[in-house]
Amino acid sequence: MKTQIEKERIEFKELLLQNPNYFGTLPAAGVAPQQPMQGNTKYEELRCLGFHPERDQLEAIIEVKLPSGYSGSLCSAGSHEYVRFYVDWDGDGDFTDTGEDAGVASLNVHDIPDDKGRCRDRAKPLSYAVRIVLHPRKSVCRNPDLIRVRAILSWNVPPPPETPDYPPVWGNVLEEWIQIQPREYLLGDLLEVVDLSKAKLDPTLLDATVPISKGRALTLGELEKVYRGKDVPRHRYNLPAFAPIVAQIKQQPQMLAQYAQDPAYASVVEIVQAMLADKPQTKYEELHCVGLLYNHDALAATLTVKLPYGYDGGLCTDGSDEHVAFWARVYDQIEQQCAWRYLGTASVNVHDVEGITEDGLQYAVSLPYDFSSWKKACSTPVVIQIRAVLSWRELPSTTNPYENPTWGNAVESLIQLKPDDPTIPGAQKPYIWSVGEMAVESISGNVYTTVGSALGSGYANGPNINGGFAAVESPFGSVAQVSGTITGAPDNPAEADKLRYKVQYKKSAPGTTWHDIDNAFRIWIRIDGGPLGHLDQVASGGYYKFQKDLDEPGRVEVQDDVLALWNTRKAEGDGLYLLRVLLYQPGAPAMPGVPPDHVSSRTIKVMVDNTSPVAEISLDAGPCTKFTIGDKFTGKFTATDVHIWRYSVVVLPTTPVTPTVSPAGGTYPLLASPGAVDETFEVTTTSSTSPCGYAIRLAVRDRTIVDNHFPGHWAMDSVGLCLLEEDTE
Repeated sequence: MKTQIEKERIEFKELLLQNPNYFGTLPAAGVAPQQPMQGNTKYEELRCLGFHPERDQLEAIIEVKLPSGYSGSLCSAGSHEYVRFYVDWDGDGDFTDTGEDAGVASLNVHDIPDDKGRCRDRAKPLSYAVRIVLHPRKSVCRNPDLIRVRAILSWNVPPPPETPDYPPVWGNVLEEWIQIQPREYLLGDLLEVVDLSKAKLDPTLLDATVPISKGRALTLGELEKVYRGKDVPRHRYNLPAFAPIVAQIKQQPQMLAQYAQDPAYASVVEIVQAMLADKPQTKYEELHCVGLLYNHDALAATLTVKLPYGYDGGLCTDGSDEHVAFWARVYDQIEQQCAWRYLGTASVNVHDVEGITEDGLQYAVSLPYDFSSWKKACSTPVVIQIRAVLSWRELPSTTNPYENPTWGNAVESLIQLKPDDPTIPGAQKPYIWSVGEMAVESISGNVYTTVGSALGSGYANGPNINGGFAAVESPFGSVAQVSGTITGAPDNPAEADKLRYKVQYKKSAPGTTWHDIDNAFRIWIRIDGGPLGHLDQVASGGYYKFQKDLDEPGRVEVQDDVLALWNTRKAEGDGLYLLRVLLYQPGAPAMPGVPPDHVSSRTIKVMVDNTSPVAEISLDAGPCTKFTIGDKFTGKFTATDVHIWRYSVVVLPTTPVTPTVSPAGGTYPLLASPGAVDETFEVTTTSSTSPCGYAIRLAVRDRTIVDNHFPGHWAMDSVGLCLLEEDTE
């Protein structure tokens, strides 16, 4: 049955251009609504929020429900789902304070036909995830940080910044509680309460930033004391003692009868029978949503920790882990049938936390996976059924997707892989996913670009891959992070056998040559889900070693999949550049423009701008002129840049009645390139204006993404004046 798409969906943006308050969601526009509507979740819905405390990653999972209504097929630009996140850092119940708008993330969506396909029992909904990285101020472990977060899902129009009560037309709003990971105790904490002078030690000679604490696992006796009087069963806090017995009984069921006949094992039998129950045990934790982090090639799952106790200790202890195993239902070419394939397990550390609400705390896990051999061109959407199994403390089965955990549950969903050229299973091929934290699809002029640019190739538009900022026809400057992967990397290779790769750049012009990026840089890695550590990447002959390994055991994740840090200031000036990754592969088939024995990624077009804006301001009467209250006076300013973003003119300091200035500023695209040249400004004073020495400050910013952040380059200039009281004599 064909979905009937409403005019309000098809012509959504056009209707808003005619009347910004067409749906009644923007009353500040001062225009009467024509068809009030908000919070419509017919096509998409924000279902879950979750947070990974150690990684400071906040994730939202979205369900796309229908086969059409998303502005085109997978081979078109489609449309976008935007999620803006808010964090109530100060706990005052609102999201309006400075810094509580945490930024916006986006997801490219398309019309995906309702074809059940092979190895799945349905076609919708499709589950996607978006991610944003938070930057919390952390407290010590004795002071739990429980923070309320809000997410606003809005189709095809980003929720406006600093507007936490914005009601989306198509989409919804979700609020949850998360827990921020505590910081370690530092030597400085001790120095605040200990008088070292008594020990004849000079505290200024000590490094106050040195950690002096660590978590520890509680003993069984300590756990019994902690949970005395609380409804925590023995097979919860003493799970390691009973889990082997249950595993043995599952293999040899007759042993349960033998235990039952022995009075000494009566209590054990009761516990074992409870652990063998088929019904999932979700009293303490429950898995809710699973989706695909579309821009990261990673699976994400969110779960709720429901109670304040039962997790092996508080935040000052090791606590315990919630493990999530991911499975995909795919066609087995050997067995000629559909089967579940184990993809890997991800974990998040949890604790007993006082003050937990009835809604619980929301956590997230994510698992990068090499989907390259499953991908197809955009003409053939790839939809896969995923099963996730949550298990507290015990690792879930890696051989049976239906084995019930003692504590936990399972959920299933459908994901849709980002299209790409299909690769042979096991083939080793390099890819660039993002530059300067902008997905390649968000940079104009590249394969599968979803947002073009009237300015040409190499410009970024829209939210970055980790949220936090949105580019506006933005070039790149200073150091740009180049992220990506190499498919088919060997499992647990010796150091000498690790893949070797180069990242190269050149000016996009005839006759230019490729240059190696060969500076040293640091990456952050996680081995088998353990703590985050670092590794320094040093080029040898222009080659780096590829560290990522997604096979278990010995699984190595590289945070943000960083391949290189490109110092664009060392390049050949501003302009359009090409980027590529070369994988050293002896005997590789020859390809035009690629050195022998190498496999190349696609070349990525990137615009570079390292030129700062021009900011100049002056008074027509000259600097440091004395004016009288009630005067009007003028001046000129120049605020220019090839990629200008905005300028502002302000009068400082702020007094009870500060002089006013006009114009006070301008913003791209209303502010056309190159900006304001010899623009006249006027300063107005009145009889009530405060006498003072003032400065008129001009600040100019451009649209460049500098060091993976926006906005970029800036310049400033100011001119002083003196405003005197009116002479009444």
